[in-house]
Amino acid sequence: ILGDTAICVHPEDERYAELVGKRAFVPLINRAVPIIADEYVDKEFGTGALKVTPAHDKNDYELGKKHNLESID
Repeated sequence: ILGDTAICVHPEDERYAELVGKRAFVPLINRAVPIIADEYVDKEFGTGALKVTPAHDKNDYELGKKHNLESID
């Protein structure tokens, strides 16, 4: 959670359409992170929302590069 730098949803997921471009807060440290959209997310899996932690996962790292997210180690 401490390294999360975004929340990602699928661009065609209507449940989150109005949230894309807004910000959410990481609860433990009260850091604002953007809510972004990318086709990488499977809108049918779980909640359809993915926390992005670029420093801890290869796929998240690629999302971070693509969306210019900070990588917190």
